[in-house]
Amino acid sequence: MPDYTFSAPHKPLLQQGEKVVWPTEGVTLRYSADSLEEVAEIFHTTVENIKELNPDWQDNYSRNGGRYWDLKVQAEPYTVPENNVVTVTVNAPWVEGHYDRTEVSDVPASLDKQARAALASAYYFQYHWFGMHAGFMPFESVEGLPGWLQGYATDGAFYTKFSEFSSFLHTVYSDAWIDDMLNMDPAPFAEGESDTILTIDGDRGSNIAYCGHVFTEPELQPDGSLTFYQVVLTCESEDFAGWAGEETIVPDTATVTTVRLVPTENGWRVDALELPN
Repeated sequence: MPDYTFSAPHKPLLQQGEKVVWPTEGVTLRYSADSLEEVAEIFHTTVENIKELNPDWQDNYSRNGGRYWDLKVQAEPYTVPENNVVTVTVNAPWVEGHYDRTEVSDVPASLDKQARAALASAYYFQYHWFGMHAGFMPFESVEGLPGWLQGYATDGAFYTKFSEFSSFLHTVYSDAWIDDMLNMDPAPFAEGESDTILTIDGDRGSNIAYCGHVFTEPELQPDGSLTFYQVVLTCESEDFAGWAGEETIVPDTATVTTVRLVPTENGWRVDALELPN
């Protein structure tokens, strides 16, 4: 497993630093969901109200993804929460690439130490191996593998043995999350011969309008899980021209995504998490 260091609890700081001004006057609150009924239930409103707030709601539906994207969910401005966070540094010193050895993430301060480590590990894994980049590097190419698999991970990769990779995953994620990832079509990883890891190799871009993210306070649910929202702040103004200028940016939109931790005999495991950008 990687190494971890934890800061003291502190107020959240937006990830773009001094370039971003905290949105004191509130922002537009948005959410993506599989159905309008789901949105209405979560935000204690009606489908009719969601349609009124989103005159173009039909255009926001993606048949490919099967979701309604970025639906406005309330008329009044949303006050961005300022709940304390803890900064967790995750370090895997055996990884060859300097950039991929370390990830620094803020997580809710009210989580216990084990939950903080699990959530920070999930951010680390998803940023480096299952998000901005997908797949382990370095790897040795192999012809004729199924799906998008390119080859098997070699020394210097995050893991080279599938048994060790599986142990990491089960220390961080729920069984359901792991099953979903490994059985995706196409799958990002697979077990190869002699305990090797078959891997894809891919990259994606990020949202240039991203200003940072904060969290609502984790709440214990009747099923024993901890659930809260990751509040992703962006600047959707037509005047936004990127980060090269001298002017500061005020986020105007907050898109919330669900974070869920489930209890196991050995501690909390991440069951739902999307990268903020």
